[in-house]
Amino acid sequence: MVRVSEILHARHHSSGGIFSVNTIDLEQFNGLSSPLALLDNFRVSGQPFGPHPHAGFSAITYVFEDSPVALRSRDSLGNDLEIGPGGIVWLQAGRGALHQEVPSVRGGELHGAQIYVNLSMRNKLTDPQTMYMLPGQVPEWRSETGDRVRVLVGAYGNVISPVKPVEPYTILEAFVSHGINLPLAVGDNTIVYVLDGHLEVSLDDHIHRLSSETALAFSGTGEVKLAAFNGVAHALLLAGPALNEPVVADGPFIMNDTAGIRSAFHRFQSGQMGTLDAV
Repeated sequence: MVRVSEILHARHHSSGGIFSVNTIDLEQFNGLSSPLALLDNFRVSGQPFGPHPHAGFSAITYVFEDSPVALRSRDSLGNDLEIGPGGIVWLQAGRGALHQEVPSVRGGELHGAQIYVNLSMRNKLTDPQTMYMLPGQVPEWRSETGDRVRVLVGAYGNVISPVKPVEPYTILEAFVSHGINLPLAVGDNTIVYVLDGHLEVSLDDHIHRLSSETALAFSGTGEVKLAAFNGVAHALLLAGPALNEPVVADGPFIMNDTAGIRSAFHRFQSGQMGTLDAV
């Protein structure tokens, strides 16, 4: 038995021409999004966010291939990275770290996906770690019919990403020109987010038609067929084991209870998450 959500339309927000985002309201998936905590398709041309902390989850930024400029990603672990279009950076915040991400060129527009993946109770206080791939390092799967899947995290077919988070998760970027299959693993929640184009999502003889900036979630085992119509469909495919644990979120922290939130704020205020000057 596979549970399927309703089709959700991304909500658009903007801030003075500096920051524009299409966000999927994951709460409307009614439990089918865990461990995913945030899914945004953003464009930013300024520096709306200074250095800030995270704890209890992983913060991932993927720079789309069409981004006019690269991402500059800095953190309190000592990293100062330039991630070009097609690259990804994964900050596994664990017990806590500070970071700041801005366009590499002041005034240039950065186009990317912001993804938060929650950590289970046993790994909430894991050591913080930054993992990344530059554009040419991302492995790809291709079909004879022209379909392309960039394996950002996890695996697709026999193609495996070198990014290894402490808990398994899969992030794929698919360019579907004909059709691909997407397996559903037991215990996983899977989300299909169409960024551009039109995609038919077929499961057990039921067809769901997604257009640009819409998303659908699944839970169960089986195989979903994804077929493009009216051109190439561009989508993010995300999947991971559901966390059946309490979730308490407060600002930049995601923990299991209010005591965990208080402890995270204490670690931040006492300097245990390190320091990071603004650029």
